[in-house]
Amino acid sequence: MLTGTSLKRHRSVPKRIEWGVSLTLLALILATGGATAQSYISGWDEIESGTESDLLTAEVHAEAFWAFGSSGTILSSGDGGLTWQSFDSPTSSDLITSDSAFGALAVAGGDGTVLLMNEGGGVWEDVSIPTKTGVSGIALTSNVSLVAVGPAGAIWQYDGDAWHDRSIGVGDDLLSVSFLDSNNGLISGDGGTILASTDGGVVWDYRDAPSQVSSDSIVSIDYFSTIRAYAITDEGHILRSSREGSVAVGFVWSLVEIESHGRSTSLGVELNSMEVLSTYKIIFTGPNGYLSLSKDGGNIVSKQMIPISNDINFNGVAMIDGFNGVAIAQGGSILWTDNSGEEEAVGFQVIDFGDFGQFVDYSKGMLIDGLFATIKIVLFGIALGFSVGVILSMLKTSPSTLRDVAQINRYQLVIPLATLANVLSFGNLGANVDSLRAKSTEISATRPINTPAVKFIGLVMLSVGVWSFYAIIDDVRALNLDGWEHIYVPVGDPGAFASILIGAALTLLGLLFISCNGDFSIKEVRLSNLGWTVSLNPWGARPLNVIATLYTDFFRNTPLIVQFMFIHFGLQLGKMIQGPGLEMIGGSDNLISNFLRDGILADRAYISAIFALGLNSGAYQCETIRGAIAAIPSGQMEAGRSIGLNYMQTMRLVIMPQAIRICIPPLGNEMVNLVLNSSLAMVIGYAELTRQGKLIIAVTFQIFWTWGMVMISYFIVTWTLALLLRYLENKTRIPGLGISGGA
Repeated sequence: MLTGTSLKRHRSVPKRIEWGVSLTLLALILATGGATAQSYISGWDEIESGTESDLLTAEVHAEAFWAFGSSGTILSSGDGGLTWQSFDSPTSSDLITSDSAFGALAVAGGDGTVLLMNEGGGVWEDVSIPTKTGVSGIALTSNVSLVAVGPAGAIWQYDGDAWHDRSIGVGDDLLSVSFLDSNNGLISGDGGTILASTDGGVVWDYRDAPSQVSSDSIVSIDYFSTIRAYAITDEGHILRSSREGSVAVGFVWSLVEIESHGRSTSLGVELNSMEVLSTYKIIFTGPNGYLSLSKDGGNIVSKQMIPISNDINFNGVAMIDGFNGVAIAQGGSILWTDNSGEEEAVGFQVIDFGDFGQFVDYSKGMLIDGLFATIKIVLFGIALGFSVGVILSMLKTSPSTLRDVAQINRYQLVIPLATLANVLSFGNLGANVDSLRAKSTEISATRPINTPAVKFIGLVMLSVGVWSFYAIIDDVRALNLDGWEHIYVPVGDPGAFASILIGAALTLLGLLFISCNGDFSIKEVRLSNLGWTVSLNPWGARPLNVIATLYTDFFRNTPLIVQFMFIHFGLQLGKMIQGPGLEMIGGSDNLISNFLRDGILADRAYISAIFALGLNSGAYQCETIRGAIAAIPSGQMEAGRSIGLNYMQTMRLVIMPQAIRICIPPLGNEMVNLVLNSSLAMVIGYAELTRQGKLIIAVTFQIFWTWGMVMISYFIVTWTLALLLRYLENKTRIPGLGISGGA
């Protein structure tokens, strides 16, 4: 480890030695045809701090570094961060946030402790909040005034004499505050909260953050200049706000698309602080040894090598300029850099992308990664799509009608619950399902339908349906839509649209059930003026078929690329599943838990891609399987029912095994299409084959070679799948069914 004077000597290598090393490396490169090993050393050096207390925040003040931490720890360095000494602390509180501006330095603790030092004074003034309100962020507005934020929307302003409560009723915890000058400031917090002030923190107004971070905690915000402000969330999102014409910084925020992470809008790691060095240069920190640098405003973020354990939690960075500074962490760890942490190259390699061999050597790794990523979503997409297709096809072919629903007796209602109890071995909750089924059959055959009960149920459904319409009238009006614009109600208020659908269904069913008199025959209505006779059979409607039809019609009549973007960016399905999934797994350490945690739940785009492909393919597979079911002779169903099997048992044991064998060829075609459609996952930032191809072209500019190799990779996957399905078709062919060639 290099510290103090030895570190300075290490950094002061004579120029002639540097030239000698450079010429030697150049000679080696020429001698080996340009193929030398490439390696790097960390741009950070570990410095002895003299303390084992956790360091939580750091600042540069009066050309000196200051670091603050647990139990009131205060450290100072006057030689650029190379040596540190302990400073007498006037408090024992954990010092968690600080700010340096206007020639003053302020630091605050989570219990409301606030200390203020003016330049050159070297003496701390205790200006703690009298109510001891918790503080999570602090910012100076002059050398004697500041703003502090804390839990439950707390905002406090110190004007040099007294503290004033400036809270505006925000319920979320506020985490960070930053001021550009004495007037303009920004606050961030939980739930995507962003507030702004133009009068030094007296009055605060809301600002709109991107909808994708509405449930995130914006843990740090930096009002860097009149043209740029940045913020980060605990979920790894980077937010940027720029001046646009007459619109000032802080009004319009956008998520940064991170090219180095597959064009995702998240780094995929937890962040806790950032240091904006210039308009585009930013250092990010987080737990588990996360220290990274971006030189283009967050589009490309490079994780940096560190000379200490990767288990350490970094809590902040302080920089004298765009290159020299320190990073502070738990356990008193301090890292020093004179080049903003950029790694130093020990060797290098110049690749000639005009040489096909070198091009393939460079790109093959990325293509293999993309190939495996494609196979991952294809396998799970096929499994999900097939499962959905089987379920939907059974719903579509279900013979259950509204008449059957109206004739349900209490024993039929109990049968599914009793079956579940038997499967789960609930002991006394179990029942003889065969006995219940026999009683249900006896009642249906010997007793007339309970018409008053059907009418009462119809009245209840009608009441609920009308109430559903009435309850959402104000919500629909609040959308300010006119005329045909109401077709967009499902987007403006999904809950209201769901209420409309439920209300319409229950209202129609209620009217039908109320009109029930025990006669379920087909009604004929004669239109005398037209001479037509219209047959009506509302009791013959099949509700399960309607549900499956709505599903298949939606997914078959909207573009898959739009479904990808809606599921990932609109519904944020990946995020909805990732959080609860990781909580459910917790700290489990077994093969399945590790696979789910690291192989599936680690990537939100992967989760969204699986569901987009699977749900879309399921709609197409449903129609394929339904056609195969229709090809099975009706006598098969009759034979199954005649030996005592119910509809579901007959479908599972008799019909489906034959139908699946028949539809293997068309299902194979749909599965091949699923492989090809997986290329659309690139639009949500998933690094599959097509996405990797675009990244290769961005570096090599070899368009023909790249797309040719991508096509070959897709062909390998689809051809292998086609051969497997052809083998399954031959092994499962039903003898005597189909056309075969003659001798």
